[in-house]
Amino acid sequence: MTRQLINTGILPNDGQGDSLRDAGTKLNSNFSELYTALGNGTALTIVSNQLLNATGSNKVSFLYTNFSDLPDASTYHGMFAHVHSENASYYAHAGAWVKLADENKSIDILSDVDTSTAAPTNGQALVWDQGTSKWKPGTIAQGGGGGGATTFLALTDTPTSFSGYANGFLRVNGTGDGLTLVNNFSIDALSDVDTTTSAPSSGQVLKWNGTQWAPANDATSGGGGLDADTLDGLDSTYFLNYNNLTNKPAITSTFVGLSDTPANFTGAAGRFVKVNGSGTALEFVTSSSASTALNDLSDVTASGAAQGDVIYYNGTAWVLQNGPVIRWSIGNNGASDYTFSGPGFPTATNDPVLYLTRGHTYVLVNTTGTAHPFEIRVSNGGSPYTSGVSGSTSGTQTFTVPMDAPSTLYYQCTIHSGMGNTINIVS
Repeated sequence: MTRQLINTGILPNDGQGDSLRDAGTKLNSNFSELYTALGNGTALTIVSNQLLNATGSNKVSFLYTNFSDLPDASTYHGMFAHVHSENASYYAHAGAWVKLADENKSIDILSDVDTSTAAPTNGQALVWDQGTSKWKPGTIAQGGGGGGATTFLALTDTPTSFSGYANGFLRVNGTGDGLTLVNNFSIDALSDVDTTTSAPSSGQVLKWNGTQWAPANDATSGGGGLDADTLDGLDSTYFLNYNNLTNKPAITSTFVGLSDTPANFTGAAGRFVKVNGSGTALEFVTSSSASTALNDLSDVTASGAAQGDVIYYNGTAWVLQNGPVIRWSIGNNGASDYTFSGPGFPTATNDPVLYLTRGHTYVLVNTTGTAHPFEIRVSNGGSPYTSGVSGSTSGTQTFTVPMDAPSTLYYQCTIHSGMGNTINIVS
């Protein structure tokens, strides 16, 4: 039945609500449904049987004193119950109460385990008893036919002793039905080599006999082999003398005699040796072509230098710079301040006001990395100022102050706005 609500009207005593009789009828109908659902229609028997405990914290209780107090399992299929006298739990299934095991119970509670008839002793294991169809305590045999071997030597297809085989190896025996020990491996241990049937003698070699490699004499004449002593009656030492050979290459003992060097030293006094432009040989070059000028060095770019220019290191190479260069190292004091170190700062200084000169170059090395990106801005919290600025906000930036730069700029962390201060541009 759907819950029946009493109409109380809109205002007190407005005559629009249910009559007392109608209201009482609705109340009786609601309570009758509850007493039918939770009891026998007259009393709340479900509460008296402790299937529901609505007192205290309103928790559902499934507590029964004894197993005999449990209701019919067929009627309450799937129901859970706790039997206090047994300290055990059950659930109703297939018309019976099935006992549940928990971590505090003995393994003996399992239907196919019996540790009560004969209590287990130390070292025993559960052994299947075919007669009772249960697992029972039993002792596992440690030797003989019952438990098998306990050592490698006790196995039936292994050696019976390690004596005399220190650092030896195991190998399958010749009959292929077990293992044997060997002290070392000779060439005869190879399956396609036989030095046992006919032992080798000094000077013999291994020859293929159609089945295996076996010791045999090496032919020194005829079609079987050649020896220098048999060629035209010449002794082998003849062929060890380079001068006795024909079509031998020319051998030089001088630099200019090599095939990939200059042919002579004429006019080369004071010059240097350099690989040619095609990368195929060496050539003589004047001193101006060698690394004698600053710009000739691989890590220096100084071409086009004008009077007053300086060379400074940008972190990768030495590069040309027009005008003076000041380098500051920028750290941080937590997330509240940048710290400046370098020229003009005897000690690390928190968020100083900077005075930069037009036309001068400033190298700003942000050691904080991506934690506190350092950005030059047109105003506090404003957009980036990019004229004359190059590099990375999380690494090294170079700022060559334009002659038309505004008189006031700002530096600020792009993550923490409280880190930064004013940049005054002076002439």
